[in-house]
Amino acid sequence: METINFDEWETNLELGQAVHCSGLSLRIEGDPKDPSAVTPINFSSLGVADQARLLREGLAALAAAARRAPEVKTSHQRAAEESARLFAQRQDRPIRPTLSLNK
Repeated sequence: METINFDEWETNLELGQAVHCSGLSLRIEGDPKDPSAVTPINFSSLGVADQARLLREGLAALAAAARRAPEVKTSHQRAAEESARLFAQRQDRPIRPTLSLNK
């Protein structure tokens, strides 16, 4: 049985992805330090315990990369910000009621 090096990850914060040398790939949504969704790809050839450990180590590698790097926005975050900016600049956007605490 071949031993697995659980620490050998290549991370790409812009894509929100971590790839292990075994072929396992993790794709996340949201903040790399606290992702809202994780999609593992190519898990089939590993045992359950190895899958769980690789998942845990991959998420830790992404979080560590995010702490080391300056703030990097994923393509999803950039698209959401661009959409919000374009909406705010529209002339025909709906008028929302404002809340006032003055009587």
